[in-house]
Amino acid sequence: MPPKKTKTSTAVAREATESPMAERSRAPDALQADPPAPTQESNNELVDSRSLEEILSGIPPPPPPAMTNEAGAPRLMITHIVNQNFKSYAGERILGPFHKRFSCIIGPNGSGKSNVIDSMLFVFGYRAQKIRSKKLSVLIHNSDEHKDVQSCTVEVHFQKIIDKEGDDFEVIPNSNFYVSRTAYKDNSSVYHISGKKATFKDVGLLLRSHGIDLDHNRFLILQGEVEQIAMMKPKGQTEHDEGMLEYLEDIIGSERLKEPIQILCRRVELLNEQRGEKLNRVKMVEKEKDALEGEKNKAIEFLTVENETFKKKNQLCQYYIHDLQKRSRDKEAQKEKIQEDTKDISEKSNTLLETMKKKKK
Repeated sequence: MPPKKTKTSTAVAREATESPMAERSRAPDALQADPPAPTQESNNELVDSRSLEEILSGIPPPPPPAMTNEAGAPRLMITHIVNQNFKSYAGERILGPFHKRFSCIIGPNGSGKSNVIDSMLFVFGYRAQKIRSKKLSVLIHNSDEHKDVQSCTVEVHFQKIIDKEGDDFEVIPNSNFYVSRTAYKDNSSVYHISGKKATFKDVGLLLRSHGIDLDHNRFLILQGEVEQIAMMKPKGQTEHDEGMLEYLEDIIGSERLKEPIQILCRRVELLNEQRGEKLNRVKMVEKEKDALEGEKNKAIEFLTVENETFKKKNQLCQYYIHDLQKRSRDKEAQKEKIQEDTKDISEKSNTLLETMKKKKK
């Protein structure tokens, strides 16, 4: 199985919280505004300050499918394989032509059936250990009839076809090409594409462009791999361990979602912690509020009585003011009457004095 690709997720830092005593001492203020969040935890956990939109936009697109099942779409097929002095094949041996869908290689044990798959692994760039050999030079045929062979070569021939009804198909013109690899006694190897020397990178780009998945090699199931997959643990025990879950995620491409999910799960965890802390603070304040309920009721009762007392005193003062104002008006009226009477008497007195003066004369 191909090695698992691991990614290091960026976890979100936990916000620092105050002690319960500090919260209790200023509970009313705590309900009005929360303290600003710090940028790091006490254990120096890095903060991922990206927004949700930035995290989601940073998810790479899903890998394109290696093959499409569109009706009438062209696809690649292997026509035949040419082995020259490769492992058990002395001289040049042509394997094929292959059926467009399904071909079987049968034979007794030791007849070289596995070497057919090994020849494809060799061309596709597998290391010697994956081809059941310690080094590349071991792949060169060696027998009593063919000694001192200096190299071995494998050619895999391809063509693009369009499927027709039944076993019929149409070959796309000028779509034939082959990839070959030659190994030498000094454990070196060279690649060729349709006879032209190339690098493994060139071969990889060409095969990937035709939908051959060289990154995961799911199109090649080697001996023992089925049993290995069946015996996998449900989930890896550590970050770098691979279980069935990680294996399937790698195949379907959901591995790219692992880091954002870890970041968002960490954020949810932190938000739940903050929610729990705030609920505890609310419960603490509610408990203190309930403890002050009796004192509050006494204060309300006292203020009610005091307000009623002030109300009665005010009413009494208003009555006194009204009574004094009425008495003042009455006295003013009496004063005016007395002044008028006094004026009349003065006028009469003056008249009498004038009369007496005239009589004396």
